[in-house]
Amino acid sequence: MPEYTISGITVHFPFEPYDVQTAYMEKVITCLRDGTNGVLESPTGTGKTLSLLCASLAWLLSRKSEMQSLVQLHARGGAAAQQAVNEFNAMQARNANWGVPKIIYASRTHSQLTQAMQELKRTSYSFMRAVVLGSRDQLCIHPEVMREQGNSNKVQLCKLRIQTRTCTFYNRVESKKDSAELKESSVMDIEDLVRVGQKLKVCPYYVSKELTSDADITFMPYNYLLDPKARKANKVELSNTIVILDEAHNIEKICEESASVQIRSSDIALAIDDVTHVMKSMMNENALDFMSSDEPKDFKLEDLALLKEMLLDLEKEIDNIIVENKAEGTTYPPSFLFEILAAAKITPVIAPATISLLERLVQYMTVQSQGSAFRKGGSFEMISNLLSVVFIKKDDLIAKVHKSFKVHVQIEEIKQQHKGSNKDGWLSKAPSTSTVSSKLPKVINYWCFNPGFGMEQLLNTQVRSIILTSGTLAPLKPLIAELAVPIAQSLENPHIVSQSQVFVRIIGTGPDREQLISNFANRDNPKYLSSLGQTVLNVSRIVPDGLLVFFPSYPLLNQCVDAWQASGLWAEVSRHKPIYVEPRNKESFTTSMEEFYKSIRDAKGACFMAVCRGKVSEGLDFADRNGRAVIITGLPFPPLKDPKVILKKRYLEDNRTKENELLSGQAWYSLEATRAVNQAIGRVIRHRHDYGAILLCDVRFEQPSQVSQLSKWVRGYLGASPRSVPFGSIVRELREFFRNADKTLPKPKERSIETLVSETCEEAGIVQSRYFSDPKLVLSKFATAQSMAMKVEKTNSIEGWTPDDYKTAAGRSQSSKVPSAMDFMSRLDTNVKVK
Repeated sequence: MPEYTISGITVHFPFEPYDVQTAYMEKVITCLRDGTNGVLESPTGTGKTLSLLCASLAWLLSRKSEMQSLVQLHARGGAAAQQAVNEFNAMQARNANWGVPKIIYASRTHSQLTQAMQELKRTSYSFMRAVVLGSRDQLCIHPEVMREQGNSNKVQLCKLRIQTRTCTFYNRVESKKDSAELKESSVMDIEDLVRVGQKLKVCPYYVSKELTSDADITFMPYNYLLDPKARKANKVELSNTIVILDEAHNIEKICEESASVQIRSSDIALAIDDVTHVMKSMMNENALDFMSSDEPKDFKLEDLALLKEMLLDLEKEIDNIIVENKAEGTTYPPSFLFEILAAAKITPVIAPATISLLERLVQYMTVQSQGSAFRKGGSFEMISNLLSVVFIKKDDLIAKVHKSFKVHVQIEEIKQQHKGSNKDGWLSKAPSTSTVSSKLPKVINYWCFNPGFGMEQLLNTQVRSIILTSGTLAPLKPLIAELAVPIAQSLENPHIVSQSQVFVRIIGTGPDREQLISNFANRDNPKYLSSLGQTVLNVSRIVPDGLLVFFPSYPLLNQCVDAWQASGLWAEVSRHKPIYVEPRNKESFTTSMEEFYKSIRDAKGACFMAVCRGKVSEGLDFADRNGRAVIITGLPFPPLKDPKVILKKRYLEDNRTKENELLSGQAWYSLEATRAVNQAIGRVIRHRHDYGAILLCDVRFEQPSQVSQLSKWVRGYLGASPRSVPFGSIVRELREFFRNADKTLPKPKERSIETLVSETCEEAGIVQSRYFSDPKLVLSKFATAQSMAMKVEKTNSIEGWTPDDYKTAAGRSQSSKVPSAMDFMSRLDTNVKVK
């Protein structure tokens, strides 16, 4: 593969890099060399992932070479060697991150990680060791565990199998982790791990964790990195690590959400009911021997009594909260939640013991639920999550908590369920009446409004560099200010496609010369709805293949659908292109996408109507024929009266200074709309041979403030002074654009509908089989894997877990070398004494 020298580093690249790729790699290498952070935007289709991998791994090889040279020099001895050692020690003293670092590559979905790993396999750096961390949903091959619904249930059953040493897949990890099969492929993605795991009859989930110690680069989802609890569970070590956050356009929201938590009155009521049932199950005659046994246990009846008392006190405190505005809720400072928990005798001192007890109860209930109507401990998980997020161990963060968080209390809407259909409960049984408050149930929201709070946790782990990158990050300055990360390198790359491949216009008026503006005052205007529909109709006649139409909100989408169906416009558009509307449930989403792709493949073309910030607008790939044009029908501002939006604006106003350069509340509100537009625009023009049109159908896009917030590459195609032009001129230009593109640009390669649907569902967060999208093939493959696994498990299988099995698990864990937690009461006593 050709070599190129970039910023003093030899980089192997498959072809002569474009200017935008060279600029991008220079920034990456500079960040890694200097141990600084960067924010880098490069549009989809510019080879961002390839450039990122090649540049970072080239630098890593260079660093390894430097260290090896020092070692060899030291081995030779002499004055020169001693001088090199002295210089090395001096560098270490100045910078703790001097040694050879590891790289962590994080992205939003497993699909994006898989694509990045496939890209790595095609480079000259495929010999470097790489592994991916995934969930049990992707990696577990134990047939009984995989039959469980939901990752949480799989986690608990997996842990129990491990404690009782009845998972032969896990039992082989230590002996098989150095097997040749695991070493022969240097890049191990999810498919590779599962394939080798089945061949060696070893657990892919735990093997992947063993492989990280020797890996040069580890791939993982965002939450493994940004969520402190997930980071701890996966043993992610960040010291002297290069952290790459790809697809980081939503990083602020992700950081805020990872530090936020919610608890409902119904969650607490269920937890009280659950602990009561556990106590009863421990006292009934079938468990008398369990109770009277001298075997060590994870919890005692007294532990549960104390926990129940805490939960009852917590329920009482929440019942007493006054919600002055029942429609919108009432806001309190973060100290309010600490006071409520303290009144229920839950303090930072005893929180760890309480969390430990709750986790063991979840495992116990998961076992008891096998083959019965017993709940699986979801209520305990909610309480445990609340305490884990609220009680931060470091005292130096308390002041920032008071600045960054708010408690917002709302009235909870209790959904009525049909008798006997309680999804997570005892069949035909509601929570006991003694635990149901006579007052209105509430929702307690503990919201973080400072994304820098989460990013600071990464910086405090002594990471070497953090690189934030995406196709749509602009404008960069507000992003940098919000994250509060010192940024030394920034980049806004143009696109690599030519002027003949992109058509961008602002459409300020429809065919009837009615102004197109989707503000709140105009959305009920029949003339506006009709003019927008006529615009879509005219465009659908010209645009070949796939047409995407994005609306600011679901209400406006529904309003347009109703109006156009009533007027006949819907039927007219359908004659040119079948129309598909983004569904709000996962089941219909897969079907809609499959039919959309089939319509395009059958040469009918298709129109997909969706909502900004919905599944379709966030990260989905509509390359080539699947997305030849995108229509943006308005600016998708967040709901103005949403409590979270109000509090975010207030947070910015209260905390902005000249030094931190935070946006004003109103500027942030406006920017949120434009960022959603940038994301929707990014669904088309997905590679250097792609082409398409971007039509901004709202006169407000002419405003300089709106234009300045669009991605830099889009602004480049709009021109210096963008203005809307008469609709007739746009139609003529659009027709000519597609006629020329069809003649001059290469024809795209067709991909199978199954592949497109599978990738789309993965990007949208809809879990599908890791094997195939065809249900028959899924069943066939799973049956084969299950048959193979069952043969392995036969000697250690247990038909159904019981409380006795749980008792055995507890006994074994406490008798093993791995220290088990103290019982709840003992831990409380210990903490009190320490205090």
